[in-house]
Amino acid sequence: MFFRLVRRFSTASLLFHLLLLGASGIFVYQVSPLRDPTFQPESVNAGSRIPWLQGVNDEHWLLGAAILAALLATNLTLVLWQWYSPRTVNITAYWQQLSRQIIQLMVFIYWVGIWGVLFGALWFLFLLYLLQQWLVD
Repeated sequence: MFFRLVRRFSTASLLFHLLLLGASGIFVYQVSPLRDPTFQPESVNAGSRIPWLQGVNDEHWLLGAAILAALLATNLTLVLWQWYSPRTVNITAYWQQLSRQIIQLMVFIYWVGIWGVLFGALWFLFLLYLLQQWLVD
């Protein structure tokens, strides 16, 4: 049941998360202090110049980037997992149950590793974008 739901909604939610990523990128660009022609980039004056965003500090921007990276990494991992087709292994009946559990554990560790790599790469890219837009120091 769970696997059918993942297959059914993972591609649609990937489109939603990519739209969310694009909207977030446009929002960050719009509130960037670089859009102000009088802005002089220095080491301590990062942050938005828009009055209603004055209270948003570096930790909030980084938390938003981490949440967005986790959502996108989870969705990409589920889509990649959906395309995964396990190879059949011909083994004797004696080792079949044990090897099936070991293979399932190894596959789980593999996908957790893929999620970790995707999360780290996406968070790093989002951090670089926030640094480029002078929203974090």
